[in-house]
Amino acid sequence: MTRIPTQGHLISLAKPDSSVVTTVIVIVAVLLLLFLLLRHVVRKRGGWRRFRRGVARELSLTRRAFGEPLRAFRRHRRGVRALSRHLCDPRSGLLVRRLLDAAGAALGDAPGAFAYGLRTEPGWAAVQIAGRRLPDPPAPWEVADGLSAQSWCLSLDDEESLPDAAPRAGARVRPLPVAVGMADDLCVHLDLAAGPRMITVDGDAATRSRLLQALAAQLDRPGSGASVTVTDGVHPHYQGEPLDSVLRRLEDTPSPTTMEEGLASTITVVVCSSPTREQARRLSSLAATGTVVCLADGPAAGHSWALRVSGRGRVTAPELDLYADSAPLVRAVAAAVRADRRRARRAPARHWPIESAVEPHREPQQQAPETAELPDRSALSELVEESRYPATAPARTVAGSDLLSEPATARSRSAEASSTGGE
Repeated sequence: MTRIPTQGHLISLAKPDSSVVTTVIVIVAVLLLLFLLLRHVVRKRGGWRRFRRGVARELSLTRRAFGEPLRAFRRHRRGVRALSRHLCDPRSGLLVRRLLDAAGAALGDAPGAFAYGLRTEPGWAAVQIAGRRLPDPPAPWEVADGLSAQSWCLSLDDEESLPDAAPRAGARVRPLPVAVGMADDLCVHLDLAAGPRMITVDGDAATRSRLLQALAAQLDRPGSGASVTVTDGVHPHYQGEPLDSVLRRLEDTPSPTTMEEGLASTITVVVCSSPTREQARRLSSLAATGTVVCLADGPAAGHSWALRVSGRGRVTAPELDLYADSAPLVRAVAAAVRADRRRARRAPARHWPIESAVEPHREPQQQAPETAELPDRSALSELVEESRYPATAPARTVAGSDLLSEPATARSRSAEASSTGGE
């Protein structure tokens, strides 16, 4: 009699599906081929170690490329804040002029040497000097590590460390510094009256126009000591005076004959667009007198300082050792102009005469002092439009402590045009 096993002890094995086996075999084959291909590529690249370093480098470059827009935005905001703090402080302009005067006096009798640039940060400043065989910097000036021998720096933390702003004997030109941008978190300034006093802004059309307007708006602020005249063709929405008419009027104005007259006279800044060769020659002759500074939009013939700006706002002037980012300058100047207007509203009883940024094209006798109207709108876009003040209520800039007061006389400098490239 045959014994039949119970159902509970039977073991059932599933028959493998042919499609699953085929899929597994294909996956294994593909992985093997990929491994062999990767091994071949790695061997061609020099081994696993070099291959890993190359992959890590590519990943780092990719990460930096994707993060650069955010870093650029943060850098731009940081530059706007730094320039705004510097330009909104009424004492900053006096400090810059004092440092330039002090550097010029410290140069003494060094032939052909003059200070033309300044880089500042809170508690520190460095003056850029043009010239050959510079003398050793007297105290408190020093040559810092990491800077060229053409730069003198000093600490501004202690009031006693500030040098005296004694004028250099024999000069008739006042310093005319303007901020041009940021470089390594430093505010970069350029003295427009230090060299040939012909400054051209070249490069991208949109960015150079904004830079030119920002420079002119700074010169339009109270206490700058400059009178800005915008000619025809600089701004599309402003019909300025023709450049030839401005040149004839300036040529008919007698030049100062003594040092006292030169120090008391106001520097006239002519903002023009692409002057012809003859106009550039006449502007150079006027600039040689020390009472006229020209800002030209576009190239100009003759001896000049050329500022070239890229589409991203990078300003370069290799002959001046100038490399800066001018993109934050427009917003910073606008904030400084608004601060000037707030100070004017808070202190309406304090008056002092200031020059208009754009000389209105009208006859002087047609305006009476008691019925004078507001000047025409400026040609310097919104920056200079905000910097306009009513002629009946000009505001006096607070000078701060006596430490930062303007020196009794302007700094002394030779009135002859000179270049930083060959000095």
